[in-house]
This record gives sequence, C-alpha cells and structure tokens, in this order.
Amino acid sequence: MSPDKVAIIGGGVSGLAAGIRLARQGFDVSLFEAQGTLGGCCSTTAIDGFTFNNGAMFVAVPRLLEHAFAQLGLDRKSLLPLRRISAPQAAFLPDGTSVAFGPGRSVRIEGRNGAARTAVLASEIDQCVAKWRPLLQIFTDDLLTQPLSLPRVIAKAWRHLPKLRGSLAAELHRQFSDPEARAAVSAVTLYTGLPPERTPVFQIVGFVSMLEDGLYLPEGGMGAISDVMHKAFLDLGGKVHTDTRVEKIKVEDGQVRALILERKEEVPVSAVISTASGMATFTELIEPASVPSAMKRRVRHAPLSHRALSVQLGLANHLQPSAHSVNHVPLIEEQHLMLAPQPVGTEWLSYTVPTLTMPELAPEGGSIIEMFTAVDQNQPLAFWDTAAKQAAADAAIEALARHLPLDIAVRRITSPKDYAQRMNLYEGAVYGLSPAARPNQQFPRESPIAGLFLAGQTTYPGFGVAPSLFSGIFAANALSKHISGTR
Repeated sequence: MSPDKVAIIGGGVSGLAAGIRLARQGFDVSLFEAQGTLGGCCSTTAIDGFTFNNGAMFVAVPRLLEHAFAQLGLDRKSLLPLRRISAPQAAFLPDGTSVAFGPGRSVRIEGRNGAARTAVLASEIDQCVAKWRPLLQIFTDDLLTQPLSLPRVIAKAWRHLPKLRGSLAAELHRQFSDPEARAAVSAVTLYTGLPPERTPVFQIVGFVSMLEDGLYLPEGGMGAISDVMHKAFLDLGGKVHTDTRVEKIKVEDGQVRALILERKEEVPVSAVISTASGMATFTELIEPASVPSAMKRRVRHAPLSHRALSVQLGLANHLQPSAHSVNHVPLIEEQHLMLAPQPVGTEWLSYTVPTLTMPELAPEGGSIIEMFTAVDQNQPLAFWDTAAKQAAADAAIEALARHLPLDIAVRRITSPKDYAQRMNLYEGAVYGLSPAARPNQQFPRESPIAGLFLAGQTTYPGFGVAPSLFSGIFAANALSKHISGTR
C-alpha cells in the first residue's frame, strides 16, 4: 500500500477542498460520498426547470472565498463568476415601517418620518461600520485564513477584544436608536437560529460585510461552487466514488487502517479526513472501544444548532419583491418568537427570492421562493412523517400567500428528518454545532486517533461556504504534515 493513499469521507465543499489540496501535493486521494451527487449543503437540484438550493443560499464575505480559492490554486474570477445581489435585505415591521438595505451602505426607511429616520440610520450605520470594519478585515484577511490560534488572535486583534463581550442584542441597542431599524438589522442575523439575546456579538460583522462587501450568487446558482471544485479535483487525478456510503473507519492500536464500505468492502488507507460531523464520526463511524474518552465527552456536550423545515416553491408567476431576502419581523425584544412554531398562524416569517437576482434559475416568467420555517426543537425526528411535513408546509405556504401571489408549479419540502437522512446532517441540525458554540466545543481538525482528521461544520472554522473550504484546507495541511512525519 502506498503511504500516500488517503481517503475523504463526504463530498461537500470541505471535502472537495481537502481533496484538491492533497491532490496538488501528489497524494493518492479517494473521496467517498453517500449521495449520488457532490456539493452537500452547497449544491443545487433542478426540478422541472427550477434550480433549487440544497442549503447555502448566497455567498457572504466574498474576500474569504477569494482567499480560499487562492490557497487551492484556483482562479476564482475566471472559474466562478459572481453576480452581486443589488438589494440584499428588507424588513417589514408591525407598525407599517419598512427598512431596505441596498447597494453599499444605502438604506431607506419608509413609514412615519421616513426621510428623517433614514438620515439618522445612515449616520448610525457609518458609525457601526467604522467600529467593526477593522475587526472584519483582521478576521477575513488573516485569522480565518489560518488555523485558530489563541496567541495569534491576541497578537492581531487585542485592541478589539473588548468589543466581543456581550450579545448582539446589547450591541444593537448601543448602535441603533430607532427600534424598527434595530429590528431590521437584527433580522439579518436570524439565519443563525438564535434570538438576538443569545447571538454572539461577533455576528454583527456579517451585517457589516453585507454592507461593505456585498452578497453574491455564483452564475448558475450555488451548486456552481462545488461543480468547479469537483472538476479541479478530477483534473488533479482525484478519484470520486458517489453513491458509496462509508460504514466504518477501521482503527487498530489507535491508528486508522482502512475504510469499511457498504457490502463490507475494505479499503486500506494511511489517513482519513472525515467531513461528517464530529458527532457522527465518533458515534457512527468508529467502534466505541476505539473512541477516546475525551471525544465521547465532547459528543455528549456538543451544542447542536437548530432544526428547520425548508419550503421551496417553483412559481409560474413572476415575483418582484423589494429585496433578495424579505423579513416580516417583530421588534428585537420579540424576535425569539420567530424561532419556534407560532401558535395561531404564522405572523412572522422570512423568505428569499433568488430569481430577483438570477431570473434564469426558473423557467421564463417564473420565480423561486425559499423559506425556512421554525419547528419544535423537542420533536423527535420520527415525528416528521409525510403528514406532519405536509401540514407544516401548508401552514407556511398559507402565510406566504398573505404577502405574495403564488401560482405554484413545484413544491419541494425538506423536513428535519429529510436533512438527517438525505443530507446526512447529524440529528437534522442545519449547521451541525450551534453558531454560539465556543472554540473549545468545536472538534479538533487533528483527532486523538492517529491518521484521523476532521473538517466541515463542527471544526473551526466551518460555518458558511468559505470557512467550510478552509476547514478542508486546514485538515489537508495537518494530514500532509502527519504523513510527512511518519515517513
């Protein structure tokens, strides 16, 4: 067996990034994906002419994507053209106020004293950006492009560390005087599945990046990212095995020895990168006797992200909403209500319309609308049978129909159970670990088992498209160093 024969479990962007990095270094790399296609949560599915996202909905913090592609030796501009979302976010509040964020730092409040309130908000946005932009630049151009190191964080960002105390809600109260404007800014971060009071203050840099750097869609949809990476991996000699589920990672004497595939086929390897969650890796892929006690404790205490129901509609009619993402939200003090099923109807909701920016994702004259709706986090996955899924989807569609004309041609509904079974997301948690997980709750990219490395959602970084690429790069670098040290 060649000492350079390595395997990657999972064909999402973190696995593909790891594969490209290793293949460029001359390793014999085989990637195993349980599904029939690659891309994982950064992919698309075409149904009757409509191109639906399978998870990721846009590219945020584009500079980080540039850095990741550069480290992979790929020319992002030529291989992956991006289209800027000109109207990224709009929020509608209970008193009739609307707040729209446009290109750059442009903002518009409509409603009572709209012009005066817009001027105040624009000034406060300038102050917010001035406060947080330096930290955003440090993280995107330096800290997130390298493995996490506390000494490096202190050396590079020590002046800004006092800013990181407290919650997003507290910071928004300091920064924005208008309650409706404050609620609109908070709504930008609700994708985390956390109420503002529990959201780490650092998430405000996502809002700042949206204003400064913009949000983007790849030409052809989010799946274009994984398509480009798949081709690069194959061109470098990488081997891809789709529809191939890894049943076990064989460990002997504390060392990875092989993968056990379906039908008990054994594939000898020198090392493995698992992009399955750390939880799945240590509970499902490795025999309990081989799992170090520290990893068992980490699995038991892992703070999972939220679950959600995805409702995606292909419409025969053309929608022209005020923004790519539209939020009907209460004031910040009540936004936690959006994160649990609403008892009487669905008053508060958020949805995106990717065809506003990229009409070609739907047949001519049509539209796509995508919505994540809150579910009871205490319901077991078994609850989500066909009837439960349909009932929840019908309620969400009824709520949408109160705001938009819906001539539905295609319905695509994904329940927490579907996310667990079809997308291999542990317990159906959409982000793996919670965005509020502390660094010491993340799983290490180099595990205590010799030859086993981790990448993806439960490593640091791993939250978002570009950080997921970096998680694969970091794991590949660690694996390369490990094998070089054993020669």
